[in-house]
Amino acid sequence: MPSPYQILKNVHRKFRIGLKEQFRPEISQKKVRAFIKSKRRIHKPNSFPTSKPSVAIVVPCYGHAPFLEEMFESICKQTVPASEVIFVVDHSPDDSLQILQNLISKYQPTIKSQFVLLQNEINLGQAASLNKGIEHSNTDLIMILNDDDYLMHDCIEVTHKILQKYPDAALLGGHSLHFSGEKLKHTTKLIESICPAEKIEIDFRHPEKVKTYRKYNDINMTHSGSSFYKSAWECIGGYYPDKSKRLVHFSDRDFQLRMNALFPVTLSNITPLSCWRNDSSVDQGVNS
Repeated sequence: MPSPYQILKNVHRKFRIGLKEQFRPEISQKKVRAFIKSKRRIHKPNSFPTSKPSVAIVVPCYGHAPFLEEMFESICKQTVPASEVIFVVDHSPDDSLQILQNLISKYQPTIKSQFVLLQNEINLGQAASLNKGIEHSNTDLIMILNDDDYLMHDCIEVTHKILQKYPDAALLGGHSLHFSGEKLKHTTKLIESICPAEKIEIDFRHPEKVKTYRKYNDINMTHSGSSFYKSAWECIGGYYPDKSKRLVHFSDRDFQLRMNALFPVTLSNITPLSCWRNDSSVDQGVNS
């Protein structure tokens, strides 16, 4: 049995954690309210496309050259091809640019998607790179894919089906299958083999829900495989490169929170939309 001292120490620790969560939450509701107030006069779209909107996959690339071929494969094997695939090489210190040039040259003649390769002359970070790629797109819907992750092969097809069912949602995000090393080859790659699209459990969140968020992961979705309408991206001001303006530190979670502050969003909390590599975040804290 723990000693009285240990019991008292544990109680004191839980009390301190509770106070911190109550008075210093990870998500500042003051910042959330200020953001909502700043967007009161913007024109929000009344509706989103309801019948298979055109899709651009945007891929920010930095320091993950060894994983680009696998990532590229997941794009080429989509059961419904993207209209555009836009790679933004963020002044990567490796040979990412050359690898992508070779992959595009090899596969473009046989793939319906239009590949676009952009490069930054200096390192701008993930948020600015995403904005650059999205701005370049000519589609209704944007799907994000990190350069070391992998899309389920029917991600676009299932995304269409879910968004048709939830036409008010501006953003769809989901769970992911985690992998490392060589484990990807043994990982399931079809969403519908895990759960049929019509049976996927969806958490639909109205903007009012944001007022209850306190922790980063109160809205919990993997960045890769998430999709949102370009018109909604424009409304919330895109991704924020300036960390001091974000609601939370990380650009992807900040973006998702701000999106939900103005629009309904949908989450697939159980069924994965992508595969997330958990052993390669070379840009964490640097490029995010």
